[in-house]
Formats: sequence, C-alpha cells, structure tokens
Amino acid sequence: MIRNVLLTQKETLVTLFDNRTWAKQGIAEEFDYIGISEAWKHPRANVFVTLVIFILMKFWMSALATTIPVPCGAFMPVFVIGAAFGRLVGESMAAWFPDGIHADGSIYRIVPGGYAVVGAAALAGAVTHTISTSVIVFELTGQISHILPVMIAVILANAVSQSLQPSVYDSIIRIKKLPYLPELGWGHLEKYNIRVEDIMVRDIHFVIVNCKYRDLQDLLHCTKLKHLPLVESADSMILLGSIERSQLQTLIDNQLSRRRRMDYLKEKAQTEKKMDADSHRIIDEGIKDVHDPGVRFEVGTEESSFSPTRNGSQKPLKPALKRVPSSSHDIASGTGPLDQTGIALKSLFCVNPTDEPGEDQYEIEDDMTASEIAEWEDKQFEEQVDFNNCKIDPAPFQLVEWTSLHKTHTMFSLLGLNHAYVTSIGKLIGVVALKELRKAIEGSVTSKGVKMRPPLASFRESGNSSSESDTTEIHKLWDRRESLTLPRESSPSDTDDKSH
Repeated sequence: MIRNVLLTQKETLVTLFDNRTWAKQGIAEEFDYIGISEAWKHPRANVFVTLVIFILMKFWMSALATTIPVPCGAFMPVFVIGAAFGRLVGESMAAWFPDGIHADGSIYRIVPGGYAVVGAAALAGAVTHTISTSVIVFELTGQISHILPVMIAVILANAVSQSLQPSVYDSIIRIKKLPYLPELGWGHLEKYNIRVEDIMVRDIHFVIVNCKYRDLQDLLHCTKLKHLPLVESADSMILLGSIERSQLQTLIDNQLSRRRRMDYLKEKAQTEKKMDADSHRIIDEGIKDVHDPGVRFEVGTEESSFSPTRNGSQKPLKPALKRVPSSSHDIASGTGPLDQTGIALKSLFCVNPTDEPGEDQYEIEDDMTASEIAEWEDKQFEEQVDFNNCKIDPAPFQLVEWTSLHKTHTMFSLLGLNHAYVTSIGKLIGVVALKELRKAIEGSVTSKGVKMRPPLASFRESGNSSSESDTTEIHKLWDRRESLTLPRESSPSDTDDKSH
C-alpha cells in the first residue's frame, strides 16, 4: 500500500522539494527515511514506481475534480503533479550519475529537489499560460538559486502550450459556453489588414432624442440588448451617448404609472368642478338681474290697478309688495327674494370647499374602465420622451472604422469591453461585440479547412503586396488643404524686397 496518499498537498510539496536523494540506485533500503518522507517508502517497490503511480493517480483524480460542477482549484493540483514529475527526473539523474556530473575538474551533485522545483513551475506555467508561476515558486521556496533553469523551463513550456492548446481557464470558459475572446497568437498575420468596418454589424437599433414613448416600447420589444445608443436623429446619426435598457423601461413604467393616472383623474375632476362653479355663478348673476329693484316694481298683481311707472313712495304699492312672498307660484319658480338668499348660501358652502388642497385627493377613486385605461395609455404613448430623469453615458467607447483587428482585440482585452460603437466623424455606422470579434479571430473554416477572410477585407489590397500606403479620406482632405494657398499678411522683409 502506498502511504503518500495520506499526506496533504503542503506535506507532499515539502517532501518533493527535499534536496536529499531518496535512492541512489533505485533501491529503497539505501535511503534513510526521516520524518514524513517515509510515506514514499514501499517494501516491494522502489521510488520510481511510487512516483509514477502517484503521478498517474493524481492526474486523473485532478482531472475528475476539475470537471465536476463544484468550485475547485486547478493550480495546486497541477503544481504538485509537475513537482512529482520533476522529482522523478531528478531521482533518475541521481541513479544514472550517483557520484554527480564531472565537468572541467568539478563535480556537480544531483539535487532532485531542484528538478522538482523546475518541473512544478514549468507544468503550472504551461497549463495556465502565465510566466508569473516562476515568481510564485521563488516565493514558495524562499530562494532564487534555481532562477535560471526555472525561467528557461517556464518560457519554453509557455511557447509550446500556447501553440497547441488554450489555457485551462479559457478551456473552462469554452466548455461552459461563456463569452470568450481568444488570443490572436503569433500566426495571425492578417490581424493588421482586417478592419472594424469588415466585421461590424451595420443593422443596429438606436434611440432618437425626440422619439415618443411608443417608439421606445416597440424598440424594447424587438431587441434584447442591454445598452442602446442615443443619436440626434435618424438622418444625421450623430452619436450622443448610450442608455441602459433598464433606464428606458423605467421611463415607460413611470409614464404609465398609477400615480400619473390619478393625477389625470384629479385634474379632470377639478376641471369639472370649475365648470360647475362657473355655471352656478352664471345662474346667480341671471337671478340677480331678474330681482333687480328697478325691474321688481314693474311686476304687478291682479288686485293692483296702479301703473308700474309710478314712484315707489306711493302707498298703494306696499300691499302688493308684501303679498309677493306669499305666492307659492313665485317661490316655486325661483323668482322670490328668499330663493336668491338660498342660492347664495348654497354657492357659499358648495363651491368654496373645492379650493381647499388635499381633500379632493381622498375623494377621487380609480373608477376607469379597461377601455378608458387603454385610451389613456394610447395618449401617453404619443407624448415625447423626457430624458432629463434618465442616466445617460455621454462617452461610450467608440472605434473608428479604420481600426485594425489587432488594436481592437487589444482594447477589448485590456479594458474588458463587451461592445463598442463604430463611428465615422461622429456618425454611428455600426457596433462590434465580442461575438463578432471572436468570429473574426477564429475565421470561418470551410469544408477543406481553409480559413477565409471577411468579405469586405478581400477587396482591400494587402499591405505586404503593395508598397504604397492606403489613402483615406482624411489624407485626401489634408492634401487638398496643403494645395490651397491661403492669404497672409506681408512681412516687413517682403515689403523691402519689393521696393528694391
């Protein structure tokens, strides 16, 4: 039974980095086992068999533990496997050269622990595609006596692994179908000839400044993008910024919120009450005109034989005036003086309370039917969008249409971008995301395995076959500017030359 499986990873690394040789000729009895190193001793096998079995078992168990859907670490298991493989090479060298290596009259002893350090750094660096593992080894061992072989091994291991397979982290990203940006590598010579205009998406969705809420609703229904560009108009396409999808949805929700509907009902109720108050006021003014004193004496009774044009100081008029309130017909028709007082009191107690703030808010109820709500929402959708309460990114990341694939890949990698807008003199002409960039790097592989260039890039001459540089519109404008002779003020020296 192999007892080294009982050791922890720390104890395993301590024994593997031990400078003492475990067996000069592969015989276990010749090794003086001390402490935890005795775990590598087996009565029926030498250290070579023990190390080979340990490497194989550690390899498949680490591969199994890394692929299960449980958070795990991949660096330390690979580091231990590399240390064990380096220890195997070191023990083999110690068995082949038991007295050391003789060179120029000097004897260089074999240190298996040094081989374990180099193996651990090389395998870990190759799996992760990093050079920093050499620094980790130096910090872990506390010495830099093996700095030269460690650096050489790590650099060579990275060069070989990068040309064969992506790193372990990139492989996990690919397996889980996550957004992935592959490396360009050393063999992508066309990365300087392919431009952003060749790979960008030209059919883009955008938001106009003076759009309506219905346009926002239709835009959110037809796209699932998290960020949308904001342009000045559909004709100019001047890029003004970028808006998140959640902000646009909030604008629509606020426009159709219940609070706005209650405000609409409140305003409608106030308008109706104001119209009622105006109608009451018109009625009151009409009644006052009817009961005016100059007109009241013209109304006579059947018992009165006096002319209405007589002076009010005449005595026969007093009984007639006293009998007016007693007529039930006049009171019912609202022509009596008591009715005028009642209307005035009614208008006093019914109209004035509407001016008190806060009371009508509790009286209003949301009694709108479904058809009325739909009609109200249609009116709200026809209003222009107000972006004052919306968070807008005024400076989204932009690329020029002539940006090369290499520079685009560098910016996406360093800045961690998810997408970038392509502009031409401030005008939005396209958008580039990780999906388009990944397709451009990997290329479209045909049935014969030949990688094809983007369609638009094939019409452009390669920089290697043409010695002349590409002439852009900016170059043409600059040449035209230099060809123009602008007027300038004459200097004193020019005046003197002309005079002579």
